[in-house]
Amino acid sequence: MDRWHEYTDMVDGHPWSPFDNELFDQMRIEEQNAVLNWIHTSLIPRKNVCHGHTSYGIKHLLERDTGIYMTNNQFKDAMLVAGYEPVNPHELNWKYRISRKSPCFRLAIW
Repeated sequence: MDRWHEYTDMVDGHPWSPFDNELFDQMRIEEQNAVLNWIHTSLIPRKNVCHGHTSYGIKHLLERDTGIYMTNNQFKDAMLVAGYEPVNPHELNWKYRISRKSPCFRLAIW
């Protein structure tokens, strides 16, 4: 089956897709710092793959918490900078080895 629409690659250590090639370092430095802080305080590394949560969904949680919009590619690049490697870098939406108990997955009830 041709899955060209889900194709992602790594170029010079950064994620790349024909549909989204924006990178984390193209963001303002204040936003970069806020994003890295959010990743470090909102995600807990783990040895097992966290199924059900991908880069696309997690970037929306980041936006919910910080108000910072990122493309999926920028978020994937930020995760690499923060030390989180994807399970399969050729998937469009990356899965990570993070805990389901990470603070970002908790539902806020007002």
